[in-house]
Amino acid sequence: MTAEPLELAGMLGGCGAAAAALVLDDRRARLIACALALAIAPVLVLGNVWHEPRVVDFRTSPAQLGTALAVGVVGVALLGSLFRRHSSLLPIAALAMLPLRVPVDIGGETANLLVPLYLVIAAGVIAAGSREWRAGRAPAAPPDSGWPRWLRWALAATLVLYAVQAAYSDDVKNAIENIGFFLVPFAVLFALLVEVEWTRRLLGRALIAVGVVASVCAAIAVYQWLARDLFLNPELFDANELHIYFRANSVFFDPNILGRYLALAIAAFAACLAWAESRRAVGLALGACALALVGLAFSYSITSFAALLAGLATIALLRWGARGLAATGALGAVALIALLLAGGTPTSDIESDRSIDSGHASLLRGGIELAGDRPLAGYGSGSFGAAFYDNIERARTTVSHSEPVTVAAEQGAIG
Repeated sequence: MTAEPLELAGMLGGCGAAAAALVLDDRRARLIACALALAIAPVLVLGNVWHEPRVVDFRTSPAQLGTALAVGVVGVALLGSLFRRHSSLLPIAALAMLPLRVPVDIGGETANLLVPLYLVIAAGVIAAGSREWRAGRAPAAPPDSGWPRWLRWALAATLVLYAVQAAYSDDVKNAIENIGFFLVPFAVLFALLVEVEWTRRLLGRALIAVGVVASVCAAIAVYQWLARDLFLNPELFDANELHIYFRANSVFFDPNILGRYLALAIAAFAACLAWAESRRAVGLALGACALALVGLAFSYSITSFAALLAGLATIALLRWGARGLAATGALGAVALIALLLAGGTPTSDIESDRSIDSGHASLLRGGIELAGDRPLAGYGSGSFGAAFYDNIERARTTVSHSEPVTVAAEQGAIG
């Protein structure tokens, strides 16, 4: 076992509480589990980095620590009060804040964290708990049955399994970060959103919020491309100096993350267009879609375009059946031909530096090799980067960019 007893206890406690929040029938018990999971997650992460120089500098600075605590407490209190009075604002705020990261300077190093989303989740739990206890009504059972209920149990089992398989991980630190920053808060958010009554009106407001955020992100990307200026990522600026094309990253560290978010937003706009009943809705969706598509183009993220085509194909199949799917396939073929004509020649700058696989092919092959080495239980949760570096290649980038391959290498057939 590579994880320390306290680390393993923290991971099991956080994931176990989040799992309980997904499956318990008693609503008050679910909310208690949500609160417990959110309390354990930051303690787990802080314990993991407590002695790192940048954290030592931060926690020994009363001004920085006090400011951070004050901002967090005030933010959660204000949002909690707002969500308690207007519960429909929680899903809108969650979807709007989903992509936004805040650069936090700790001891001279910058970490890009989902701080706005974390505040929304914490405030959502507080608001839900406040409403539940003040109402004094009998605890309610989850409103689902059949496959939605099985989905809850599958997600809960995944959380617990991830914590268990972190016990022998080659990179326990990364597993802890994944649990504390992503798995636990997202599971709690799921538990909150699954209780929302998703009316047509609420969906429309949520889409407007996504449209505003996506439009702002895309507009910033357009500005960056025109001004040849970047934020947050000096390494990307240096890389752009070497090429004939300029990749924008907007408010994200990685242009590919910008591309992923805009692809998701465009798919949402496309769904609105497919079922819209008013000209105003069509006009607004087309405008937001066009701006987001320009921003996506300036990210030069080929895999994001592939994700977008997959989303559009799904919408076309649901709306128009086989004919819609065939039309989307034809559009994809045209896009692929255009890509090859624009930058696919062996001597082009894009082909030499950003080929279609973008260097991912070697990572995929290495991940498959790692999975073959330990086919049953893998190298442990969160261990892909360390295992790839130690056993395959000492590459600069060791993220597979393919979740099935990551899971196969880290958690084996069990995962």
